[in-house]
Amino acid sequence: MAEPGFWRLIRSDLARYEETFRLRNQQAPYLRICIESFLFKAGFQAVFLHRVAHALHCAGFTRSAWAVARLNQFLTSAEIEFNARAGPGLFIAHPGGIVVGRGTVLGARATLFQGVSFGAADWHPGRIACFPKIGDNVVVFAGGKVLGGIRIGSNVVVGAGAVVTRDVPSGASAMGVPARVHPGRGAELISSWGLELAPDE
Repeated sequence: MAEPGFWRLIRSDLARYEETFRLRNQQAPYLRICIESFLFKAGFQAVFLHRVAHALHCAGFTRSAWAVARLNQFLTSAEIEFNARAGPGLFIAHPGGIVVGRGTVLGARATLFQGVSFGAADWHPGRIACFPKIGDNVVVFAGGKVLGGIRIGSNVVVGAGAVVTRDVPSGASAMGVPARVHPGRGAELISSWGLELAPDE
């Protein structure tokens, strides 16, 4: 399946920042949201620079993609590898300390907080290249770690500081170290925050 166009992705990312105004019962013109996001929101800047790096990678400009990814890390402290894939509507609340490894696949409407990591769980040659695949509408709170070639379903909440090394079904939450899975709790939380659930897989 072809990835959405660059500017379509950017508009979907901006829509997530627009959504935060609604959740806070605030109103703001779309132009103001765009200007503030591009100039002042480090989370959006991290998303935008990743989109640029990934587009360059897809076009075959690997060194340029790498340079933009490193610029992103320098400016925002988010280390998002250029060949990691992120679906539309990526929202990064605070980019400090975020690491998204090269083989990671994020679904639509992912929400990441500071210190989140997606990466390998093992140095074994057969597993060092295994990275998580994340469904739609997944929220990972501060310090959450999702490691290894695992599958996280849609409408999942990963709690602050959780370490997830096993598959998590859609609609569940994962909390603790090592993470314990609570079926249905993720979808309940997302609904309680006034957010729409992704369609069942």
